[in-house]
Amino acid sequence: MRRFIIATLAFIGTLVFAFVIEGGNPLDFLLPTPLIIVLGVPFFAVLAVWSLKEWGHAWKDALAKNGSSGTASAAVSSAAVPSARLWDFYEKACYIAGVVAFILGLNVIFSFQGGVEPGKMFRSLAVDCVAPILAITLALVARILKARVEKNSRA
Repeated sequence: MRRFIIATLAFIGTLVFAFVIEGGNPLDFLLPTPLIIVLGVPFFAVLAVWSLKEWGHAWKDALAKNGSSGTASAAVSSAAVPSARLWDFYEKACYIAGVVAFILGLNVIFSFQGGVEPGKMFRSLAVDCVAPILAITLALVARILKARVEKNSRA
């Protein structure tokens, strides 16, 4: 668990650090619209298929230590299959959310044709690119959680 948290923070920190080196503002990653879309769409897509209880079990299975989430190993193996499918679905939903957020952002940018000076338009385009970056980062976390579930189910 500790290794997962440290590694996740490290790869997100690396991403933000690289963004800052290139002159970006790290607060751009906390803009409300991309965050709402990238966090909300996959979450509600998962809830359309799985219950909150199953969502909780998927977290327990992913963060379990040494192949058990407080239950017997056989129970983890059988419970891990739905959890792995949930994380796989969540990863794909993250990619879709990133594309949707990007297209919505482009729609907003292009709706200001001629009404905005080019400098602001390019700034808006740069901010619009944050949503896919967030979505890919969240999808990577989901892929890691799926791999943890699969590893724990084999243990």
